[in-house]
Amino acid sequence: MNVFINPGHAAGGNPDPGCVNTAEHLRECDIALTVGSLAGKFLEAAGCQVKLLQSHNLATESPAYPSVTDEANRWLADVFVSIHVNAGGGRGAESFCYWKYGAGGRLAACIQRQLVSAMQAIDNGYLDRDVKERKGLCVLRETYMPAALVELGFIDSEDVRLLKEHQEDMARAVARGVTDYLQESLEGIKN
Repeated sequence: MNVFINPGHAAGGNPDPGCVNTAEHLRECDIALTVGSLAGKFLEAAGCQVKLLQSHNLATESPAYPSVTDEANRWLADVFVSIHVNAGGGRGAESFCYWKYGAGGRLAACIQRQLVSAMQAIDNGYLDRDVKERKGLCVLRETYMPAALVELGFIDSEDVRLLKEHQEDMARAVARGVTDYLQESLEGIKN
């Protein structure tokens, strides 16, 4: 299976680092890249082919940067996962898909379930903010394959400790969510 991983925001933070916690010297682009890279290694160990691209991807792709959706579509990815970090003072994870009741919704639900389970075992204040539809996000709208965007936690809340100290656990949970989805899909084909 081909898994395309898109760590959110611009590589190196220029022109867009995403959410920033200046007091903790944390940027969304760096956390997303670390978690995405580690998740890719876990998925490769599970037998998946992985392609990772961090690119400046605002509401509409900027022509100066590679289009992550075009790259994923051209590569014929089986699934697409975009990794992000939230801000706004909340807690916990939330995952987005184009349509909750389609394959992307199932992918997002598998990732959400694994991430919440792993992080709540470390910090029971970490919330399950559920799977939500976001039809306006280009990484969900323009991909030909099932796609999910996961928000790992809030960079400006108590989640910051998890985002600093448990990136490998988060990556493992994302990878498990993807392999859960792939397993469920294969079982669905057999039945």
